[in-house]
Amino acid sequence: MKYLNAKSLLSLLVCISNVQAQESFDRAKKDIEQLTSKEFAGRSFVFDGHAKACAFLKDRYREIGLSPVGDEYGQSFDIALNVVEGVPSLLVNGRPLALGADYLPFATTGSGTSDGYAPIFYVKSGLFVPDRNINDFNAVKSQGAILIFEEEIPQSIQADKGIDPRNYSRATRIEIAKVLKASAAIFLVSKLSYSTPYARSEMPVFDVLKASFPSPITSISFNVTSSVDEYESENVVGLLKGTGSSDSIIIICAHYDHVGGFADSLYFPGANDNASGTAMLLSLAEYFKANPVTHSILFISFSGEETGLIGSKYYSENPLLPLEKTKFLLNLDMVASGDDGVMAVGGEDFTSYFDILNSANDSLKLGPLYKRWNAPNGDHYFISQKDVKAFFLYANQGKQPYHSFQDTPATLDWKAFNHIYQLSKSFIQRIGN
Repeated sequence: MKYLNAKSLLSLLVCISNVQAQESFDRAKKDIEQLTSKEFAGRSFVFDGHAKACAFLKDRYREIGLSPVGDEYGQSFDIALNVVEGVPSLLVNGRPLALGADYLPFATTGSGTSDGYAPIFYVKSGLFVPDRNINDFNAVKSQGAILIFEEEIPQSIQADKGIDPRNYSRATRIEIAKVLKASAAIFLVSKLSYSTPYARSEMPVFDVLKASFPSPITSISFNVTSSVDEYESENVVGLLKGTGSSDSIIIICAHYDHVGGFADSLYFPGANDNASGTAMLLSLAEYFKANPVTHSILFISFSGEETGLIGSKYYSENPLLPLEKTKFLLNLDMVASGDDGVMAVGGEDFTSYFDILNSANDSLKLGPLYKRWNAPNGDHYFISQKDVKAFFLYANQGKQPYHSFQDTPATLDWKAFNHIYQLSKSFIQRIGN
């Protein structure tokens, strides 16, 4: 008989673990298919997509065997945001542009229509910096005009330390268009993405792919309707009791909301962002239900992330379990698209925990692990500001289309998903026992 040495045995165990993980992902794939379905309409606040996703997650929590902490797993909060109603339209030179493929209304867009007779002015990047003698709006002489902007800011302007970046933010450029009493602003962009804002412009604003914009331009007509509405949403919270007597907990969280869609014509599936993190949270809940650790684990599926981390901020101010009892928080977002290992936001802040994470990663031999300082770029942030140690894990160098209708399950990278799943599982086991 040929005996395995320690190194060979470790490699074999890692291979077995990877195979078992791939098999367990069958359920994760089903969860992602459901979360990205047309029924859920992009999991935003139009067409009750967030509410349907919330009900689905409560059912999954029950099925897994998590215990409710709040009102039947839910923690309700109110949110106000700008919503585009119906299906907008945009025609250039009499030709309709395709929603999603050629253009999108910008998330802060106001309402308005144009019959194609408004004057049109190209204002380059739309810069107004008087102390540099820069005014891209000199040619605008008419009220009610449609202004066309280049989204990209020249490198010379960005490199000038004497110019405040706020001078060329999109919000500033839209504000200038309002002062000039423009009827609409169109930004020429290299790629299309969408968001769900909690602010609203007083004029129509569109993003149009440069490649889809003809030259010369003879006419532009459009129709878009939006309004600020208030909604009730919920964080979904479930507890898995640990085997020990300690009352400290570990939080695993992921946001389940996304950016919605436009009636029946187009919706944003949000497979990587963040059905992937939500499915991983459920997979980890199933694993630790079968293989509990000493510490209790609180699983939180946050809503309102896409509108400014609203749900997690609300939780940080209204925790269902005392935050001072939280040993660590792990946030999972965009975990199924990446070519270069895993990034740990907060790794530079909490170095002793990053050493544990790095040790787990080295043992798994799955790929590179990087670290960054903490930043307000995920649902970990507001809770971490309450003296809770936290990491935000995401797949590094992701190629997935961001906030695009092309972010579908078929394009997910399950190798990246497996890396973060295995790493998260091993890390929780190490700090939870």
